[in-house]
Amino acid sequence: MKNFNIFGKYLFFGFILLFISGCSAVQDVILSEPRSEMDAAPLRVTMIYPSDCVGSAAYCDAFHTGVRTAEGALGITLTEVNGIENDPVATEVLLRDAAQNSELVLTAGYQMGEVLVRVAPEFPDVSFAIFDVVLDIPNVASVNYKSNEGSFLVGAIAALKSESNKIGYIGGADVSLLQEFEAGYVAGIHTINPEAEVTVEYISKDATGFGQPEKAKELALAQYASGVDVIYVAAGGSGQGVLEAAQAEQKFIIWVDSNGNHLAPGLVLTSMTKEIPVSVQRIIRETADRNFMAGIRYFGLKDGGVSYAVDEHNQPLLSDDIVETVESLKAKIIAGEIVVPDTVSLPRE
Repeated sequence: MKNFNIFGKYLFFGFILLFISGCSAVQDVILSEPRSEMDAAPLRVTMIYPSDCVGSAAYCDAFHTGVRTAEGALGITLTEVNGIENDPVATEVLLRDAAQNSELVLTAGYQMGEVLVRVAPEFPDVSFAIFDVVLDIPNVASVNYKSNEGSFLVGAIAALKSESNKIGYIGGADVSLLQEFEAGYVAGIHTINPEAEVTVEYISKDATGFGQPEKAKELALAQYASGVDVIYVAAGGSGQGVLEAAQAEQKFIIWVDSNGNHLAPGLVLTSMTKEIPVSVQRIIRETADRNFMAGIRYFGLKDGGVSYAVDEHNQPLLSDDIVETVESLKAKIIAGEIVVPDTVSLPRE
């Protein structure tokens, strides 16, 4: 009905001008009439999460925040879909369906990479974006964060705050993406205290480790019992189990992906944050403006892609000396004076 009314408006306007100025003038007016934003159809966007993780994992919540903010600001037509955990065939079906009904499809997580490799080439006219996966496909924006750099800084904080010189790390899956966190974290710890003992554990070899808070809690309780007094967790929904262990033992935890300092004030030492919501909104806005850019992008400390969180919830835990030391390390990384590793030596010692 809207299109009919607009056409009728122009037709009536054309008849008026016809009597006044002649046919050529009518043609000039109609062809030069710009298409208003109100007339343009909203961009159709689908966000496919790696699992049913919104509300249970900081990682997925960050994407949810990003797409919902873009929905309000840009007026996009948004569809949110949960991927089927550990079922790439079913997830591929969801991804293909989204591509048939959207102009932009967003997804995230290493487990979505292989699926997107199969689907994206089938839909060359659809724009895709994947986060935390390096893919070089003509119609895919591959957005990555230098998580090793942010993890280096929180590792330094852990070392500066630890009294036992025993520090822990719990990852969701023992894969290259999470090993980047580990590599930076351990390097940051040993930059401050080369003698610190670091316990590294992964919940699983695959994506199931992101949904096992009970096992994460068990691992964390064992680490705390061994003398570890700070644990950095990068495990999606399993992070809740580590948080519960920290609360039970009244020991420190470092959160990841988004600012979780408020989750347990006095116990969350800091959070390694990734500016996921901003990146999501950037991709959507570029696509809406017809400026979608495929290719591999990296965001690190230099451009604010990663950082560490200090606010009213953890400020009392971080002395001025600690912050000053960490800021000095941050400046050296940005300047290239410190090159943070992004891989680990396997097998681990």
